[in-house]
Amino acid sequence: MATCADCFLKYLWWSAFYSGSSGFGSHSQQVQNAYARSNMYFWIVIVLELITLVFVWGAMKPRANNPSGVLSQGARLAASLTLTVAGTGLLALFLAWIQPGVR
Repeated sequence: MATCADCFLKYLWWSAFYSGSSGFGSHSQQVQNAYARSNMYFWIVIVLELITLVFVWGAMKPRANNPSGVLSQGARLAASLTLTVAGTGLLALFLAWIQPGVR
């Protein structure tokens, strides 16, 4: 989750750079590089979130007496998704707070 949060902050930084400097013709190569990096970090965040979701989902073991129905698996998946997204968001907030001048 920490790596995903760091990549999310990099995605936000490169997206802000790309959207803020797209009108400058003299920096067109820099703008294209910013777009490529923004796009790359976006897909890295998506893949890392899915990997984290799988790990969190696997760590949530159902009870032995609970039948493994569709409803319980759906609730397990929803809880895993909520924990993954919330955890990544909180870590991104924490990283942005402790590293204000790094990006």
